[in-house]
Amino acid sequence: MYDVLDPGRDQGRVYRALAGNRPSDVDRVAAATGLSTEDAARVLAELADLGAAVRTGEGWVARPPVRVMSDVLRAEEARRTALWRAGAELDELYHAARRDIGSATDVEPVADLTELFALTERVQDRARERIRWLDRPPYRSSPERFAAQESLQARRMGAGVAYRTLYHQAVYDDADLFASMTRMIDAGEDARVLADLPVKLVIGDDHIALLVPEPGRSALAGALVVHASGLLNAFCGLFETLWTLGVPVTAAEPSVRLSDRDRTIITLMAAGLTDEAIARRLRLSRRTVVRRITALLDRLGATTRFQAGVQAANRGWL
Repeated sequence: MYDVLDPGRDQGRVYRALAGNRPSDVDRVAAATGLSTEDAARVLAELADLGAAVRTGEGWVARPPVRVMSDVLRAEEARRTALWRAGAELDELYHAARRDIGSATDVEPVADLTELFALTERVQDRARERIRWLDRPPYRSSPERFAAQESLQARRMGAGVAYRTLYHQAVYDDADLFASMTRMIDAGEDARVLADLPVKLVIGDDHIALLVPEPGRSALAGALVVHASGLLNAFCGLFETLWTLGVPVTAAEPSVRLSDRDRTIITLMAAGLTDEAIARRLRLSRRTVVRRITALLDRLGATTRFQAGVQAANRGWL
């Protein structure tokens, strides 16, 4: 829906052409936007599906921009509301857990970073069915510890333990972390990416969880071990809520030929990076990135970047 308002996108160009003219047919739209007749017809159909354009007896007309803007804002508000709801739920759960420390055996504080690393390994070693992970920066592990974690995860997946990891989009900003994620996906990890994650969280089966509620702080104040309880069930539910908001990533063999550059562009795009950020990361001009993204959206039949990420994952492009 956002592309309707972006003059750099096909949908945005066509919508502007309609908004600034009397009812138009496909040929006039194509001439005004520089698109082929086939592309103009396709984009008009997309705008109609989005409710941004209407075909009348006199030709195609644009819905009032204020209404289209309202639809865009409602969609964005719905997404933000879902994230805020998850964050508020998490905050409530965290404070409930802190109140329980000392009065119950369901919750324990984590003493230091060394203990946290040891507990993270123990949770994975003892899991028999699945590990669910919210992975976000900052990362305090050394390269050796990252390598050890990869080895442990590969071994546990080989033993039949399913890993579902929801990554913060910052994973794309670090070449080593991105490579690690890719290797884990190759090994069988089910991965998604979300623009932001509120906490670090590792859940082993339905028996235990490790929570770091304020990852940005230098110390581990507030880090908790949560054992099987109603509180743990609530954390599991929170993970599932955030999981539904993530963009799937896959390492499956692509069903069509896709260049490494295009695969990287669409992965970064789906993770929420702007055209400018992608251009800087790949050392390309913004114009080149915009042109490639437009072509990829056309191939995917997607109208938004999020849709493009989902479509690309489903087709095995990522």
